[in-house]
Amino acid sequence: MTVPGLPDPSVALAELARLALSAGIAANPAARACSERLAGRSLAIETLEARFVIHFEPGVVRVDTGTGPADTTLRGSPAAVAATLAGREETAAILGDAALFEDFHDSFRPRLDVPGKFVLEDLGDIVRLGLKTAESALEGLANAVRNRRNP
Repeated sequence: MTVPGLPDPSVALAELARLALSAGIAANPAARACSERLAGRSLAIETLEARFVIHFEPGVVRVDTGTGPADTTLRGSPAAVAATLAGREETAAILGDAALFEDFHDSFRPRLDVPGKFVLEDLGDIVRLGLKTAESALEGLANAVRNRRNP
């Protein structure tokens, strides 16, 4: 649902997801391999009035705001979806093929392997910050919609 004068949250989140996932594929061989394994499959992310679908193709992802079915759907409040994607806890519902979500989650997890078998978590922190920002934006949008409906 869009409210006149406010941006469509699905479009903004879809573009944010496309950029983040494309960067992940470019920087992470595990993410690139996952996009090839999951080619032809899809994952929907739904929260409040926002929905976008990630379509996997070999070496790339396509993200749109379609309403069609997806192989797997991650659904919940903005906080639950962000927490589940960040790996803090699984409070969002995973509907459909849970193995697809687990493969996506494990493969697209930000990491940078360096000599000495250390893993830098800075990229993970950046993604968590981005998810927290998106969560805050969605909550602000929900409040604006609620305030417009109940003046």
